[in-house]
Amino acid sequence: MSRAALLAKLNKSGFLTHEVQNGRVLVHPARNKFEWAPDELSYRSAVLDADGRIASVGWPKFFNQGEFPAHDSVIAQELASGQAIITHKHDGSLIIRSVLSDGQVLLRTRGSYDGGEYGVAAQAVAQAKYPSLLDPSVFPEGSLLFEYVGQANQIVVRYEGDDDLIFLGAVIHDEPLRYLPFAELKPLAEQHGLRLVETYDWAKTGGIGEVLGLVQDWNHAEGVVVRSGDGQTLLKIKSAWYFAQHALRWHMTYDSIVRFVLDGGITNEAGLEAGLAKAGWDFEIIVKAKEHFATYQTRRAEAEALKAEVQAILEGFNATEIEFEDERARRKAFASLIFGQHAPLAKYAFTLYDGKLELLESVLLKNIIYQRSGR
Repeated sequence: MSRAALLAKLNKSGFLTHEVQNGRVLVHPARNKFEWAPDELSYRSAVLDADGRIASVGWPKFFNQGEFPAHDSVIAQELASGQAIITHKHDGSLIIRSVLSDGQVLLRTRGSYDGGEYGVAAQAVAQAKYPSLLDPSVFPEGSLLFEYVGQANQIVVRYEGDDDLIFLGAVIHDEPLRYLPFAELKPLAEQHGLRLVETYDWAKTGGIGEVLGLVQDWNHAEGVVVRSGDGQTLLKIKSAWYFAQHALRWHMTYDSIVRFVLDGGITNEAGLEAGLAKAGWDFEIIVKAKEHFATYQTRRAEAEALKAEVQAILEGFNATEIEFEDERARRKAFASLIFGQHAPLAKYAFTLYDGKLELLESVLLKNIIYQRSGR
């Protein structure tokens, strides 16, 4: 695809594109982009060269648990098999370090080309602590990803001590893009004296729910990122405290209250009020939060009713005494039942039929509770 055709496609899909320097284009999503196709994820923040090739790229768009069912499913399997890597989620600003075709070392943020004030700060940290990052001969084949943290860059979590760049990841600018698995980051960090992000040795877990339980009550940290063993899929799992503080500082929305409720294990209004009061919310703000919670309860009830309906259909099908030649024939019969009598429930019915309970919860969360793509 030509660069012009690619940019036209991105603009049509909710991305913003800006001409920056030497024919390069900065690409990032508009604020109102909520729906993501799989082939759009890598354009969360990218710089394209004049020929349309990737010159700089950050993390692909990745989600909180429950927001992108396909990723939930991948990470659940990785956790179950013990292949997942769990890293600390630092609360700072992403710095993308790339070497451009003209030898310029670029230190930028997701939504900028030069990084603005954060680019200047990152440059100062690199000069003081990690000078190899300013050497264009170091990792010119891709982008290195860092979290810039410091006392003057407080999002929610307060950091003490000197400003720092925490090494999070690396990506090779091939087609398709290849993010290095965590095992390959370690020697890279050692070679260049970088501060590699911390990991949690939680071994094989029972799934996303168990990891959520481990971070649920953290009260001075954002959470964790769970990575697939090959480094290509990531999932954010945040503490309820962080969501409450972030919403209080920046904005309170229905979505932020839902995340606080889910990640805090809150099931009733009293629990909501206690949790928000503990997080420092005052009475007037809690009253508004209760309105969002009432909406959540209504939608949660609808989701549970839908799940129960699908379970009843599957149980009824399983109770029949019909014998099938093989699984293919059985699945075909189930499909005939669903599309013949329950077509609106098809996406949920087949997820449950395949035994993907965590995926079903994710789809219900997205479609019913958040209502981002209808029933």
